[in-house]
Amino acid sequence: MYYNCSNKAYNLHIINTNKFKTVTIRINFKKLLEKKDITYRNLLGKILLNSNNTYKTKRDLDIEIENLYGIGIGCSNSLMGNYIVTSFNCNFLNEKYTEENMNKTSIEFLLSLIFEPNIENNKFKDFELAKRLVTDEIDSLKDNTKTYSLQKMFEILGKNTPLEYNSVGYKEDLEPDNLYEYYKKMIKSDLIDIFVIGDVKEDEIVEIFNKNFKVNTIKRPGISHFVTQNITKLTKVKETLPIKQTNLNIGFKIKDLTDFEKQYVLYIYSFILGGSPNSKLFKTVREKNSLCYSINATFKAIYNILYITVGTNKDDTKKCLSLIKKEFNKMGKGDFTENDIEAAKITYINSLKDIEDYQASILRMYESNVYFNYDLLDERIENISKVTKDDIINLHKKINMDTIFILEGEKDEKN
Repeated sequence: MYYNCSNKAYNLHIINTNKFKTVTIRINFKKLLEKKDITYRNLLGKILLNSNNTYKTKRDLDIEIENLYGIGIGCSNSLMGNYIVTSFNCNFLNEKYTEENMNKTSIEFLLSLIFEPNIENNKFKDFELAKRLVTDEIDSLKDNTKTYSLQKMFEILGKNTPLEYNSVGYKEDLEPDNLYEYYKKMIKSDLIDIFVIGDVKEDEIVEIFNKNFKVNTIKRPGISHFVTQNITKLTKVKETLPIKQTNLNIGFKIKDLTDFEKQYVLYIYSFILGGSPNSKLFKTVREKNSLCYSINATFKAIYNILYITVGTNKDDTKKCLSLIKKEFNKMGKGDFTENDIEAAKITYINSLKDIEDYQASILRMYESNVYFNYDLLDERIENISKVTKDDIINLHKKINMDTIFILEGEKDEKN
């Protein structure tokens, strides 16, 4: 059972199910993305969950976590198209299995971490620790060459859009003028959605948040999450690092996707092209020609892009690229079978059935329904079966190769 309540300061979404012994809560603070937000909110996540005004040290906080039957807490930042979403999460054992009023106590504990920070002279006491942690994360971005090369491709493909930003932050933003003032503005001005899933009573949850959620600013609805892409000429960029394996990344922009194409056709298309060991790219580039160690096609519907990632050798890059272009063009000619389509649908449906086994997955499904207007489970299973070969061919006409980024190794791995 799904219950939605809005008081114009925040939206409360309650998913009532008796399948789980725990209760999971996610509180999302959402704003239109600016580059500095990524670093600032990464800092805030590490500060707010390290201590607060009551539990002054990490040790104090850990003791209280144990007292609350090992409640799990966390904070994450997600780049969701035009928005950045800061999520405060907690998971705790339902009071039916602990003691009376523990649901309320657990929620109040989470809220105390959000609304009662450890402040001294209008500054966060844990700022320097958070700064060191974020600095380390930024420094480590280049350690994973696959991730690094993909991000470099996104920077080119998504220039002047939110796609060009990394998800960790930037060193030039590590010294905010006043992070505490930024925090207060986030609490006051962000669009807020609260998701609760578990075997709970709706009226009790509503009452807990009405009494304890310290935000009353009325907000207007925001714009769409989806990023519109402008079709541009093909760009090819190469960078060399002292690594063995070469990373080839090919980015495609997609124009004028329908809702049905975003949710269903694009999945089937990318699966057939390069989403499984039976895909066209895997069979041709890896199995038949032995030109790569890995190859995969995937998509980000929210950014209206599709991309292919390849791990190969320096001397094989050109031939790899030629074969990929051929297989891509074949998709537009319908050079795939009904069995290919059916295999993609079966995989999609099986992944959907797994959603019901995990609280976090169910919560994410409802989150995508709220933010992206994506269908819920039963509608997804029904609609995926409607995808036809013509749908896939027509989608191909909207996909444009835009960016080729090659992170080239100095030597071939095979040598």
